[in-house]
Amino acid sequence: MKTPLNLFPFNPHPFLKGGHRQTILGYYLPSPKHLRGTNVHHIKISGGDKLALCENRPNRKSTFQRAILFMHGLGGKAGSSYMLRIAHLFQNRGWITFRMNHRGCGEGIGLARQTYHSGRSEDASAAMIKIEELYPHSPLVTVGFSLSGNVLLKLLGEKKEPLATNLAGAIAVAPPINLSLCAAALCQSQNRVYDLRFMRLLKKAMKERREHFLDFPEFDFKWWMKLRDFDELCTASLNNFKSAEDYYSKCSAKQFLSEVSTPTYLLASDDDPFVPKESFDDLPENEFLDFNLTKSGGHMGYVSAEKTPLGTHRWLDYAVLAYAENLIKDREKLFFADKE
Repeated sequence: MKTPLNLFPFNPHPFLKGGHRQTILGYYLPSPKHLRGTNVHHIKISGGDKLALCENRPNRKSTFQRAILFMHGLGGKAGSSYMLRIAHLFQNRGWITFRMNHRGCGEGIGLARQTYHSGRSEDASAAMIKIEELYPHSPLVTVGFSLSGNVLLKLLGEKKEPLATNLAGAIAVAPPINLSLCAAALCQSQNRVYDLRFMRLLKKAMKERREHFLDFPEFDFKWWMKLRDFDELCTASLNNFKSAEDYYSKCSAKQFLSEVSTPTYLLASDDDPFVPKESFDDLPENEFLDFNLTKSGGHMGYVSAEKTPLGTHRWLDYAVLAYAENLIKDREKLFFADKE
């Protein structure tokens, strides 16, 4: 499948023990505010919509040209702090970086009437195909964070949509591969702070669509509504699902993992507040899938006690870079062998 990889171990920072502290502090610690030289591509997709794909050229020249695509989580955008932070790391390492906005997010506000959701595999496919058109000879690694991790794994396993021929591998970080279980976790009282944030962002997104598309339906949101209620009211009705549960059943990536045939890393933590570790029980045997369930880390927090080999306490950044470099290692060897 791929060269074996021994990661520098993750040990949570002593002041950030527990999934909630890791999640919240990991989110709020400072990150770069922007990237140098962003070029935005508009990609035509289904329903007459367009995606906004942000490209940044590397900060240093590299003989071996490689590309990476980052896809954000629920309520996020290409300009989310973790997207900018990790893309900045790769940009400084000589990678061509791409950050995809899901439908109607970030630079894509007003470009899409339809909504994005955990099953929008065709959009991830469209972004990869665009990158292949731009850089056909550069190996591509695709990274899906949270919701996009599910989108990515579903794409790889379901095999309904085309994959870029230059796709070297994939990385799914904290993917909600059992959507029903994750929605139930968000309904728990200790997770209300996350649910409230998601609902605030989703209501804002619905309002933005109404402002750009006058025929977009208006929804009657109640103060007590949770993410599951939003999926019942909006996601299902707008995307031809019978109900929220029908959406969860059809779009959860876990059912497709046995068919993944692209080298893929799946990273999750055992104290993620709303992607329960039980989501990963009974994963299928698959030589192309490398699963790492860490002890602690929260939801994409991963603030470590020791500095990583990169010199920071951001273990997630280190892990994603290590995974990506390992996925293209064989292609890099072949490239330089041909030059000899």
